[in-house]
Amino acid sequence: MSTTYTASQTSTFSEARARAVMRHVLGDFMNVASAGLIARETLLEWHEEVEYAVLHEALDTFQLQFTKPDGTRAGLSYTVRDDGTILEDSKAGGFDPHSFPPGTKVKICLTYRADAPKLATVREYMRSRGWKTGGSLLAGADRDRAYSKSGFGIARSKVGDWNE
Repeated sequence: MSTTYTASQTSTFSEARARAVMRHVLGDFMNVASAGLIARETLLEWHEEVEYAVLHEALDTFQLQFTKPDGTRAGLSYTVRDDGTILEDSKAGGFDPHSFPPGTKVKICLTYRADAPKLATVREYMRSRGWKTGGSLLAGADRDRAYSKSGFGIARSKVGDWNE
């Protein structure tokens, strides 16, 4: 006698769900812009480019990273989930970018899903927009929010040195 076990996974991705969730991320990005750490236009471009990768189901994680003048780093890490595990839908915000000292630098870093069918298309698009390879994600995530729509979601975590 043999026993067989089967596991399956259904994606909760849809363009409408992804766009709804990315509106929350845009709220976070605009919160950072309000602190004057980086130009609003730059954050809008980054959001557009990250959304492109999300809409092509090629993105796993992206981080806004803050490097303070003393070299300490903090970030907001966003992990994309299309497996129905994120049901919570928080409001954007809940962090204080004004607590960063003047001279804090902001950058963005991301990782792709290695098995994404449209990965080559997304990589080419990102290259055409000036993205480069070689960045690294900050470790030490402390999940503080999640944004979701009908099972598609993004978990947001604070990483690094947040002395708010």
